[in-house]
Amino acid sequence: MGGIKTACFSACEDRLPCISSLHHPSTPKLVSSSLLQVLTMPVREFILPPLDIHIARPISPGGCPSAGDVDMASPTFWASLPDRPRTSESRRPSFSASNAPDTIPPSAWRVQPGQYIAFSIDKDAVAVAAGYTDGSNEKNAILQFPAGRYIGLVVGSYVQRADDDSRWLEELIVMYVARAPPAIPGTEACYVPIAPFQVEDVGSRGPPLRTKTLFPWKDRAQWTTFGARLQIQTLHESKLSFDMDDDEFARLELRLTMDHDAMEQKLKGADEATKEAVEKLRPASEPLPAIVWRDIRGEHGEDPTEFVTQIYALDELMQRLAAGGCA
Repeated sequence: MGGIKTACFSACEDRLPCISSLHHPSTPKLVSSSLLQVLTMPVREFILPPLDIHIARPISPGGCPSAGDVDMASPTFWASLPDRPRTSESRRPSFSASNAPDTIPPSAWRVQPGQYIAFSIDKDAVAVAAGYTDGSNEKNAILQFPAGRYIGLVVGSYVQRADDDSRWLEELIVMYVARAPPAIPGTEACYVPIAPFQVEDVGSRGPPLRTKTLFPWKDRAQWTTFGARLQIQTLHESKLSFDMDDDEFARLELRLTMDHDAMEQKLKGADEATKEAVEKLRPASEPLPAIVWRDIRGEHGEDPTEFVTQIYALDELMQRLAAGGCA
């Protein structure tokens, strides 16, 4: 199986058809009206000192408009949090590598499905989009918010044009990597081990996933049903990447589909608390503004549920700030 990987997961009705409809939210997701838009913040790219390791795909820097060039009509990532009123339904069509017209350059996809990345919430993008100026108490409160760095596998990659047509916006869907399998009842088996792993065959989980460059940690679990939707605001480039070949990624695609279907069946008889816990861990319908690293080495969180907790805590902080309250 050669060529560009085409796995993609669609959660918006106005997206063009993709090969899978996994993780489609089963209930409407809403956002607080006090939060402003962050989807089309300018893309910034930083180049790390190069490592002498071959990279398979070319890297293109992309546009870098001014910080004030913000499209205030796009939805925010908080639109995906349950029990929040939605601020906007506006969204332009997006494309995956499998359905892109010829007018979209291949370099628009700097991060491809099958690649591991590190990521964190871009707090500066959140503050700027909310209209808080440098040195203001509000922006300082947001920048001081404790947000961790986490690891995930890209299973979907989209691009769409900014409303001002000045640049391509890159959107990713990632499945979380953790030290342990998911803990929500009924989802404990929704993972695949990542090599190097202590046990080479983990029963029905199959052999551990293998990356072309040896994964930098041992005994890690690749979650198959839980993850996040991100939009790249800052991309830290590196010649060192951790990705899998097409055949290995195709094997994982089968597991993603099977685990998703199995979890949906189990949820039919689950209590409301379990359903809510599952919904919070699934990729949302709108992306988070994110800082992304291609090199996944370095300090990071081992429990993705902490990342979800941070998202909700940041949402609460933004609401307090918008209401004139203290941080």
